Amino acid sequence: MKRPLPRALNSEGQTPVKIASVIRYHLGELSARNAHHEFEHLCRYLAKARIHSNILPATGPVSSGGDQGRDFETFRSQVAYPAVSNFKDMVSDAKVVFGSSLDKRIERKIRTDVGSIATRGGSVERIIYFCESNLAVAKRHKLKAWARESHNVSLEIFDGTAIADLLSDRDVFWIAQEFLHIPAEIMPTTADRDGWYGRQVERWADRSPMVVSNADFAEVKFGLRRATFHNDARPHLLFWIGLMKPFLKESAPRQLQRCADYELAVAHLRGKGDLASEFGLVRDYFADVEDWLAVADLQDAATLLVYAFGGLMLGQCDVEPAMLFKWRQRVMSVLGREIARAPGPGRRSGLLSVRAFLQSMPESVGSPIPYERCFDDWEAALGEAEKTPLFPIEELVRDLSKMTPALGESPRFVALADRADGLFASRQGPVAAAEHMYVRAITFYEADRLLDAIRDLHRVQFRWLTGDTMVRFQRASFILAKSYLELGLAYASKHVALAASFSALHSDDPAVIHSLPTVMFAAADADNAAGNSLSYFNLLLIGLEAHARLDPDPLQPDKHPQVDAQLGQATALRGLAAREGGTQLAAVDKLLSEVPFPLRDPIVRASVDPSGFWLKGSWDDVWDGIEEHFLDRPFADLGTVRSTRWRAFGIRWSAVFDNDRQTNGIAEEFLACLQITLAALAGTDLCLLPIEIRLELSVSRAARRAKILHKKPSSATGSVIAIRLARRDAESPHDHTGETLAIIAEVLGQISMLPVGELLETLKEPLLTAANRIHIGRPYRELYDEFLPDERFAKTERHASSPVQPDRPHRGWQHPLLAPKDGPGPTYDPSDALTYVRARYDRGLRLAGLSIRGLMADEDRRARLRGWHEEGLKDWEILSIVLNAAVNIRHPLADDAELSPEDLDRFRRAFESKEAETTAIAASAFTDELLVTSRRLFEVAYLRAWGLDIPFPDLDEKMIETFLVDRYGLRTDDVEHPDIFGWPSQPN
Repeated sequence: MKRPLPRALNSEGQTPVKIASVIRYHLGELSARNAHHEFEHLCRYLAKARIHSNILPATGPVSSGGDQGRDFETFRSQVAYPAVSNFKDMVSDAKVVFGSSLDKRIERKIRTDVGSIATRGGSVERIIYFCESNLAVAKRHKLKAWARESHNVSLEIFDGTAIADLLSDRDVFWIAQEFLHIPAEIMPTTADRDGWYGRQVERWADRSPMVVSNADFAEVKFGLRRATFHNDARPHLLFWIGLMKPFLKESAPRQLQRCADYELAVAHLRGKGDLASEFGLVRDYFADVEDWLAVADLQDAATLLVYAFGGLMLGQCDVEPAMLFKWRQRVMSVLGREIARAPGPGRRSGLLSVRAFLQSMPESVGSPIPYERCFDDWEAALGEAEKTPLFPIEELVRDLSKMTPALGESPRFVALADRADGLFASRQGPVAAAEHMYVRAITFYEADRLLDAIRDLHRVQFRWLTGDTMVRFQRASFILAKSYLELGLAYASKHVALAASFSALHSDDPAVIHSLPTVMFAAADADNAAGNSLSYFNLLLIGLEAHARLDPDPLQPDKHPQVDAQLGQATALRGLAAREGGTQLAAVDKLLSEVPFPLRDPIVRASVDPSGFWLKGSWDDVWDGIEEHFLDRPFADLGTVRSTRWRAFGIRWSAVFDNDRQTNGIAEEFLACLQITLAALAGTDLCLLPIEIRLELSVSRAARRAKILHKKPSSATGSVIAIRLARRDAESPHDHTGETLAIIAEVLGQISMLPVGELLETLKEPLLTAANRIHIGRPYRELYDEFLPDERFAKTERHASSPVQPDRPHRGWQHPLLAPKDGPGPTYDPSDALTYVRARYDRGLRLAGLSIRGLMADEDRRARLRGWHEEGLKDWEILSIVLNAAVNIRHPLADDAELSPEDLDRFRRAFESKEAETTAIAASAFTDELLVTSRRLFEVAYLRAWGLDIPFPDLDEKMIETFLVDRYGLRTDDVEHPDIFGWPSQPN
């Protein structure tokens, strides 16, 4: 079972930066709607809250200039203030005039309005101007200098970004909600980091809200949300519900009534888990849903519908499903109309995002979720967002992250998420984009979709490999190492974990340094699973030493589950060594002597406890457990020669190499690259055969580059490939990668049915992906030398011993995600297959139909053909085999003969002529040997008809046949045809 993993994002609300980006987008929607009055009111309330309290609105129609460019201004107050007064603290004694505009040509507009303000309506000391359009710093300074020089007035400018930043604070957020209709789920964090919640409870304990006040509504909403989603505030839930209910009164503005409906419905569903008695809130909300057309209003409607559907499925509300589907249709209808009439990409992108979100719910009872239409809308929304610099792309990325469990397997989802991440990275930076990618990766990992997790975690690693994000790099590396190991790719896992360990070991950041035990234990786990037991103990010691040095209470394993798990594994390995009774035990005890006694003594005592699985029953009983949990036999890194095994794609991989320290590091580097490449290839169909591949690895100090020395079949079902690796030092981590990947491509050519040219073309993208994944900080051989220096290699102990039960077969295991491909092969086409079958019937009957009549009249030959029929061969396949034999009888060639032009012409004419009674072949000519050979030749011809080839001579013919049956319709494709053989029961 996977243990819970840390989340990168919390659910306590949004940070000011994220809120500001949403506010900025909705400010832009004011411009699209030409909502000048709303913008002026928003700016006036914001100015009163943040600049000066003594402000009066100007008079005169804004659009006609009747207000002389003055949207609002300060007044001189004669009121005597209390000693402490927020109003008094913010009063301006100077004459300050405020202007505001949604105009896109803002520089010209500011000059016009400042000139009007400064020359008409009396003297002015300061002008503060609010504009929706962003204005570069240099242009702001230029305008301020112009105002001083031309009109002797001080000018301050707040553009859209500055306004959005101001409105993201909790105390003024209500202004954004009232005038911009911000989505209900967007709100400042409700975490009680500065004690605000306690003050809010005290503040509202003896007062009632003004039902016309957006500010009061916002304060009550913050309290209600905290009580809904935080256990420590849950006792106040009914208190806040009581404060929210007054906003349902008829005297409250309809906008606040609907907002209260929404908040109370969420509080009852998520806080109390029951909306049955209060479902009228939802009915009231949707009563006039067509009248509220802001993007945020429609987004709230979609979100509330999703809440209601969830409540229905959980039995938390009492409503007929038809009612929810009716509301869904109404909202969808509004969205469709508004998308069609949207004035520009800004509003259109927001509406499309809302519709995509709503399409994640079914259209009617029992109907499937229209996921393809979800993708259509998301792709269209992203297209519009790319034209809209202010679009809050993080919201779209977050929505996609939420949909990962349902949609993550779809190639459209992967492409869409990549595109959204790219846009987010271009606007917010790659580090911020990686946070959401990490969330998706964790979702994939927890769903056992390890290949998807690996893809995203490698991308996260690349974006977080910097000084200020190294803690997050370590976190991603740990999960990445676990993902590789759970796939059964131990050396890939070890590479990732050692790279993270190297980062921790050489960091000056305490948080990164403290990750060392965790990532070191992950590296040890990889060695343990691979059967490298002595290496496991070496890495375990480093992890334990770091744990003892960095943890304030290190010697209590019950407080440290990861340490306890490692000690349990060490106990099992020592127990196996003790049972074997060989020199493995001496090697283990020499390393354990360095473990502190309080940790070592329990290991030694437990390892000889009769209750340990390693001492129960026979070796056969113990071996079943070893094969289930280990990729290779324990202590496989002992002996003068190392042998390591794993399984992937149905292939039984093994590698052998000299067991010295230099060779170990370089050979393991090659294996790590190979396994990382195999993971990158998991989605690619290379038509691989499930054979045995034995890699004989050697290292040369003199060699300039790695090279395959020879390839040869080890049997009809296996191949041996001798590879010489170079020992030279690399000038950069990239020096070895290209040649290593070239060798891996050649190795794959030994097990792929694809012709060489097509194989290399197919491998281009996966190999490029693998190359990007292989570079994890430092080259593997450097990491190996760092953590296993010569003095710790213990060459003498290694060579003096051997693996546990060296003569006993170990089958290992293969993860389902790395199982052989099934289903139609990449070159297969069902229409072409039937065309091929029809042609085989036509040609076979034309060229060998009369000979077949003679075969069926012969008892022995008929028995042979009937046996094939009962085996499952289709009539067209038997017919093709007989035809091949007939051609061979008519035009025999020696095995070593070369085809001359005359031979080729004769063969061509043979396949174009028609068999006659005089040219029919006697049954006696069709010997058993000839028919068996012809069957094998037909299968090779059928293989090549699909553009495939045999990777090496003498490949097991049964393996070829099984491949064609499983993936190329050899025993399933057929068409209507005459009764050629007269079988007792003709198969359909």
